[in-house]
Amino acid sequence: MAYLFFTIDMVFEAKWGTSVWGYECTAIVKHYSLLITHYSLLQHTYLYYLHSIYLFRTETTVRFSKELYDIVIIGAGPAGLNAGSYISRNFNGSVLLVDKTIPWEHPIACAEGVGRLGFEYSVEVKKSWIRQEIWSACFHAPGGGMITYRDKNGGFIINRASMQSDLAEQICADGVECVFNCRVKGVSLFETGVRRLTFEDGSSVSARVVIDASGPVCGIGKGEKIAWKPLDLEPAYFVWVEGIETSPDQIHIYAGQKIAPGGYAWVFPRDNGANIGVVIGKRYVGQCNIRHLLDNFIDNNFKSAKIVQRFAGAIPCSTKHGPVASAGLIKTGDAASTINPISRAGISEALLSGRLAGVAALEMLGAGCEKRIKSICKNYESAWNQKRGNRHIKLSKVKNSLLSVPDEDYNKGAALLSSTPLEELTMSRIFAVSLGRFPRLVWAMRHLM
Repeated sequence: MAYLFFTIDMVFEAKWGTSVWGYECTAIVKHYSLLITHYSLLQHTYLYYLHSIYLFRTETTVRFSKELYDIVIIGAGPAGLNAGSYISRNFNGSVLLVDKTIPWEHPIACAEGVGRLGFEYSVEVKKSWIRQEIWSACFHAPGGGMITYRDKNGGFIINRASMQSDLAEQICADGVECVFNCRVKGVSLFETGVRRLTFEDGSSVSARVVIDASGPVCGIGKGEKIAWKPLDLEPAYFVWVEGIETSPDQIHIYAGQKIAPGGYAWVFPRDNGANIGVVIGKRYVGQCNIRHLLDNFIDNNFKSAKIVQRFAGAIPCSTKHGPVASAGLIKTGDAASTINPISRAGISEALLSGRLAGVAALEMLGAGCEKRIKSICKNYESAWNQKRGNRHIKLSKVKNSLLSVPDEDYNKGAALLSSTPLEELTMSRIFAVSLGRFPRLVWAMRHLM
């Protein structure tokens, strides 16, 4: 799931002063191979860390190496990094990636669940990114009934911080200039073949193409009708916990108006503990306290849980918007509303969207006229719609219809299907059993037919 979260209980401060980026850091990195023979394993790890962070420049250094870049990417999340990965492997021009923070240095607030097929299709996966493999999902009806569904393809719980750090290191090694702790203040209109980016400290650069992977609420492109406020921004609240027993290869989904009105609760295994959270529908905002919902859910189901950290934020589930690309500006990831509106999943979607944005950006660099640029923008949107967007539109309609299905139907459906052998419980079987017996549920799903 891709969330715009902020941490509640902890604020992590930067540990490095400006002197680290001076002569001392340069000397340590320069003589890395000599020092490693005299230091312990702990010191070796420390030096390697210094070497890694030295690849990325922050606001304490000289800001930018160029006045004009071919491509500037705003945002070092999955979408921006995968756009940079595609571009760096297929282009030798000047590319700059900026982000207002160094995302992987802080706990990334995300449930970190992905489907295997979508994830592996969108990015070249490293084993080190995988916390654990998932092979089944258990659906808990409001009345307590359960249905376990096993997926032959499975999925993963990933270490998103590790993934993003590795992608950033890879694109930096491939020649992309990465500058962090650098907040974009504005992006100009497309004039004389470039856009001008201004930053909070007053500095600026120009770019022939800008890829906006900054998230759903930054408003880049607002003056040209390529920015919009998410129409379906859903609140979510979750915790990392220890002290509970969960199956390491199974996720759990809980439905019910008292548990999570308009949404669901989830329990995902995470290392030696779990990620437990609640998302509610937008229409229920102000009608219930989401933190109380989660605390009650944990107290009723996992009394031994020890909460390690809390997170809160919102998930942009809207699929209705305007164009996502114009001359010299391409939106991707959450900035382009790519989240699955029912599952609220967004990691694989952002990675895929980012790669498509990278393709479009390179094509836009070679466009010789306004007509060709418009064609590239249209093709980019069509490529996304073909792979995910059209289905997301249908799922959005299903989601709205499901709000009218009472808990009683879910309870009866779970009771009926619970007797079906696990190996026979396929999605087609679930639909066939529901047809005729639970017309309200089937009617809600009609948009998928």
